[in-house]
Amino acid sequence: MEIAAACDITANSISIVYYDFGLKRRYARTSLVGTPVTALNATKELARLLITSMREYNIGASVIKSVGIAAPVHIESVLDGELSADSLYLSPETEIFFVPYISAGISGRFTASLLTLPDGESVMADIGHSLCIAYKSADGIVCAAFPLTGAFDGSGIESGMPAENGAIDAVRREKDALVYEVIGDRESIGVSPCGAAMAVNMMREEGIIDSDGIMTDRDLLYIGEDFFVSQSDVRAIQSDKARCRAAFEVFPGAERTFLSGEPFATETGLCAMLGLGALPELFRGAGFCRNSAEQGIIMFLESGETREKAADIARNARDITGELTDKFDDHYFNYLSF
Repeated sequence: MEIAAACDITANSISIVYYDFGLKRRYARTSLVGTPVTALNATKELARLLITSMREYNIGASVIKSVGIAAPVHIESVLDGELSADSLYLSPETEIFFVPYISAGISGRFTASLLTLPDGESVMADIGHSLCIAYKSADGIVCAAFPLTGAFDGSGIESGMPAENGAIDAVRREKDALVYEVIGDRESIGVSPCGAAMAVNMMREEGIIDSDGIMTDRDLLYIGEDFFVSQSDVRAIQSDKARCRAAFEVFPGAERTFLSGEPFATETGLCAMLGLGALPELFRGAGFCRNSAEQGIIMFLESGETREKAADIARNARDITGELTDKFDDHYFNYLSF
């Protein structure tokens, strides 16, 4: 076998996809959640996850031919200086690549997402710890990044976690019962952003929260016995949905839109985001997936031509965040109400 390890690092998770070059398919995937990932611990946590998962999937160090990493800018800068094949306990011949970032606010994760776009005019948005959005046309790529409070990557939700095994990713009412689904059909260990968005949208429809986001007859909505949506969770979702909608209001649009992020783990998650008002109605027909960065990292590792394309994107994409900030702030307050 000849295997590549595609590593996607966020503020609260690390995932590794093992990709078989010969068979052109994903061989295995693993993830780390529940531990904040910082510039101080990223090297150690990535090495630990790589070693334990290679042992679990019976992957020898000699078959890992390359490692691709996309991470927040401050983490990538540290990893670039610390990581080596030796520090990851891999063969000395293993190549380590970093997906280049566009600006201080737009990391290599978004560059990787942009690699997955088809030809032609389109808009790409990735919603997580921040909202990164790009407009691609024949004239090039313009992009912007807007900070979020963590409702849509799980870090700002009291019981929150990414949409990995054990996460509650669907919440709905059936007759008088509140029912939920868990990824991997196992015991739940937290609520995914997709599940939280569905829960708050249901609360809005049933009058459990009013138009100002205030829970009217309780302090918590329990999902099962151990997990819940709190008033502070509602506030986080309320703020982030207003931030997302304001960003889409001020950013250039296109007929084709592609969405990526934890809220889009399922189609019902997309519908919940539309119901909350986080997305304009014209996005109902958008293409979506939970994580486009992972596929982009795989493409980045597959060929030197794609790596050159990524470098070209990072070098020439224009970050217009500063030009939109004042308009964004004005629209944000207009979309706070449910």
